[in-house]
Amino acid sequence: MNVRGRAGVVTVAAAAVVALLAGCSDSGDTPDVPTIAPQTPIAAPAVEAGAPAGQVVSMPDAGGALAYCSSTEQVAVLSADGRSVQFRPTAALSTPTRTVGLSDKASGFGTFANGVLQVLIPHALLTVNSATGDVVRTDLPGTPLSAVLTSQGQTLVGNDLGQIAVINAEGGIEKTISGLVRVDALAEHAGQVVALDRAQSSVTQVDIADGDLGVALRSGDGATNLTVDHFGRFLSTDTKGGEFLAFSGDPLVNKFRYPVAFGPYAVGYDDTHNLAWVATTGDNKVTAYELASGTPVQTRQFTTVGQADSMVVDPDRGTVYLLSARGEGLQVIDADQQ
Repeated sequence: MNVRGRAGVVTVAAAAVVALLAGCSDSGDTPDVPTIAPQTPIAAPAVEAGAPAGQVVSMPDAGGALAYCSSTEQVAVLSADGRSVQFRPTAALSTPTRTVGLSDKASGFGTFANGVLQVLIPHALLTVNSATGDVVRTDLPGTPLSAVLTSQGQTLVGNDLGQIAVINAEGGIEKTISGLVRVDALAEHAGQVVALDRAQSSVTQVDIADGDLGVALRSGDGATNLTVDHFGRFLSTDTKGGEFLAFSGDPLVNKFRYPVAFGPYAVGYDDTHNLAWVATTGDNKVTAYELASGTPVQTRQFTTVGQADSMVVDPDRGTVYLLSARGEGLQVIDADQQ
């Protein structure tokens, strides 16, 4: 078990405000605030042969990042060296339908929707068409760390300078919002945008229309990843402090802080079965939680491939995909195997 009992749950109506920061389109300054070294995944132990649940597809040269496209039912897998992307249909994962080389080493992915994948490389965002292999480049300042395609059709790109670039549907940069130290993750629901900053271990509301930052809340001692469910709950992992957290509302408030041992890192949500999934690399496990009661209730747990730093969840079927960062393959846990 990688979770302490429910008596260990701490629920708070509102968390301490880290800062109420304002950003603007003409400022490149980062705030003069206390920072920490950005947290990385906990190193995983060895996994016994045959121990991972579900199906494991051999991908010894993959491990950089993982993304899923609902409309085309395929996954995108970044090579371990960050130099190429493979597109694989979920019905036949063993064979890629297309491999696209990249102009520079990618650090990760943004949104994968309608067959088009956002790829983060130094000083640019690439959009890669999985059907044709065509690549479109948008030059940007700094090193992009995160990207998301919003429900309004804009693309938001966060970088290592603490800036968020707002890109319209035609590919033009509308504005740049400053004021964070880093923008390691972005999530959006019904127009509400939240950014995660690993250097401050915080989550911050972002007002895209006004170009301002809103309420910022502490997200544990070493926040790493962020997702959002269809209820508008923004879910984050605190890898250093060993917590799973949720935030919601406008202004943003902390709904729960739940203890999770062994370094919670990747996080995803199954919108069909209403399950939050959290991967812990310190023990090579992935755990599902129900959140209906307002605090997490563990419902199931499985052994993963070693160092499962990347995870995506099919929101329609509930299939969980986990990618090993050390070449041990892509793991697939179908809903009927859960």
